[in-house]
Amino acid sequence: MNSPLIEQIYRVAAILPPDTLQRLVAKLTEEPLDDIESCDRLLNQFPNPKFRRLIAELLTLWQQDNQQWDSRSLALALQSTQQAIATRQQALNVELVWTGPEPSLLPIRRTDRVLLQLIEQTQHQLTLVSFAIYKIPEIATAMESALNRGVNVRIIAETPTSGGGKIPFGLRETLSLDLLNRIQIFVWPLEKRPKDPTGRYGSLHIKAVIGDRHHLFLTSANLTEYALSLNLELGILIHSPDLATQVIDLLDHLITNGTLIQT
Repeated sequence: MNSPLIEQIYRVAAILPPDTLQRLVAKLTEEPLDDIESCDRLLNQFPNPKFRRLIAELLTLWQQDNQQWDSRSLALALQSTQQAIATRQQALNVELVWTGPEPSLLPIRRTDRVLLQLIEQTQHQLTLVSFAIYKIPEIATAMESALNRGVNVRIIAETPTSGGGKIPFGLRETLSLDLLNRIQIFVWPLEKRPKDPTGRYGSLHIKAVIGDRHHLFLTSANLTEYALSLNLELGILIHSPDLATQVIDLLDHLITNGTLIQT
């Protein structure tokens, strides 16, 4: 369990703007804080009341800590924590994605625009997973362009046959024959699905798009006209090679062990 001081160091490093934190680090390095007067002089360098309160709480906990860190050690701890936070944010950059009325006050991107941009930016491998795929001419055109520039495109989807009639339409009603022949298509056969005691079976209900093992789009939206234009849908676009690769590895494992089969 972290000590109150460690938790406050993290809080200060996470909340203070980078330039403000660097000023604090410089002050801690330049002048030893060995009495109340020196702490007050440091606090007076920060006029923002919220920031000054954060720093004051940090100094109080630091003075109470029985490890007796000097001010240079505290400065180094703040710098190290700031760097760790920045590295984590770069590794896991997340954006909200939405279908619905235009949110005037929030910087949320639209589902159809994110899908198109993700497909257009992919250079090597594109994987699309959806329960339903229907009436998506713009997405189909973008997939065709991706194929033309050498992208390996694969779709994992529910179909009328594989889903036992849970959906009435399949890929043939949505994509051209030429496109279907160029895309790798995988399904989850009924005989591979677990069943409950009454014989009911599950659905392929994942909705995700993964581009180049770098970008992972998870969404409530199926690849359908309504989901991209009329419904209320919410998702997140995650820029993380680690997470995107984990999902691809999971899907590849399902293909390798025969849970998903190519049609």
